Amino acid sequence: MVRLILAGVAIVLAALAGLVGYRASTFTATPPPAAVQIPELSSYAIDGEAAADRLAEAIRFRTVTIVDDDGEPAEFERFHAWMQARYPAFHAAAKRELIGRSLLYEWRGSDPGLPPLLLLAHQDVVPAPEDTRAAWNLDPFAGIVRDGAVWGRGAIDDKGSLVGLLEAAEYLAASGASPKRTILFAFGHDEEFGGEGATAIAATLAQQQRRAWFVLDEGMAAIDTHPLTGKPASLIGIAEKGFATLRVRAVAQPGHSSMPPPETAVSSLALAVTRIHSMPIERGLEGGPALPMMRALSPDLPLLNRVAISNEWLFSPLLRQRMANPVAQALLGTTVAPTMIDGGVRPNVLPAEAIAMINFRIHQRDTAESLMARARTAVSGLDGITLEWAAPPNEASPISSTTSSSYALIAALSRASLPDAPVAPGLVVGGTDARHYSEVAENVYRFQPLLLSTEDMAGIHGVNEHISVANFERMIRFYIGLMQAGAM
Repeated sequence: MVRLILAGVAIVLAALAGLVGYRASTFTATPPPAAVQIPELSSYAIDGEAAADRLAEAIRFRTVTIVDDDGEPAEFERFHAWMQARYPAFHAAAKRELIGRSLLYEWRGSDPGLPPLLLLAHQDVVPAPEDTRAAWNLDPFAGIVRDGAVWGRGAIDDKGSLVGLLEAAEYLAASGASPKRTILFAFGHDEEFGGEGATAIAATLAQQQRRAWFVLDEGMAAIDTHPLTGKPASLIGIAEKGFATLRVRAVAQPGHSSMPPPETAVSSLALAVTRIHSMPIERGLEGGPALPMMRALSPDLPLLNRVAISNEWLFSPLLRQRMANPVAQALLGTTVAPTMIDGGVRPNVLPAEAIAMINFRIHQRDTAESLMARARTAVSGLDGITLEWAAPPNEASPISSTTSSSYALIAALSRASLPDAPVAPGLVVGGTDARHYSEVAENVYRFQPLLLSTEDMAGIHGVNEHISVANFERMIRFYIGLMQAGAM
């Protein structure tokens, strides 16, 4: 009997090992889309240094998004005038429309039956707070080219993209090129604070019943070291997470702290926040861009990672342990982050009310409604607790196709620009203007053709933001190729 049991166990283990090995060996990228013909990007006669000087000029305009005021109007007006002066051929070829402080350009194509190409960037930048100025190597709005890079606020986020698009359009317009497919350029003015400009532009396009072939915006790029492969990878954002902030309010009997009741507004609030923060959130490879990204990078994945990922049903505890870092957690599911708390004005007075804010970045498998239901369950039984969204939530965006002709075009141009970086889809964990255009485009993608290091990425919204001249020139060539292959 023992021999029969051992034999049975051996057969089961052998079968299991065979299944695990088979799934690992067949865990490969989905077949790529049809090949796309693209121009030779190195053939363009680009003066990278001169273009870098113009980007430096653009950085000197303090088009800053501030919480209570979306920037000094005159500064945006001066920036708009600068664009017209610096890029005359493009402005002669394209129709310009001012929507608030946002800009919509239409470079009309000869074939009105082709859906337009819609290219995004935003004019505004985040502030450089005074208490960070000492950490900057130079004035964040000086706009200086030094040590092979353009330095200043917005160099990457997002004046680099905006000026790169203008450089590319000027290059083509000045050469006499004329598009067959209409190209739209949408430059929002307040992406860093809500994106009302992008919302207005998208509403204008919807009212005109215009639907784009695809949208391309910022949001992801190539990174020099992917955390799973240890090698470069170009990540094209095919979706972005939603955004919602939960207001948690606790009320209790006010009084003197010398005679406290069993629970105060502050203690009840603390318990509610703890429960919501630790409520169960589903995390996994399925239901978002994570699994397609893993498949695309499978040739470069270490064997053990490939075995574990392709057999998540068996190795999920191991995967959870290996992917316990904040980056992986953000990729695999909704994140819950208590960010603000307020209650009480004196140390010896029991407040009648205490309030906390909890920020959710919503994964595609969740909705604001389902998260609110879970939060209410988490705080059930706590007296005096109420929950409400601080503002209408933004749901997670739809997931765009990785088999479309538009994705194939972006991927082909990325491979031509960065041949050592395999292309993979990705999830944008922050927010971009792109989310406002889902209803007026077939697909929405988020990608800057830049190869970024950890140091480069730290400068975005941080200190010493900069873009190398080589990266900026690469970006311009990519955009010229995109317009030429996609619209000419």
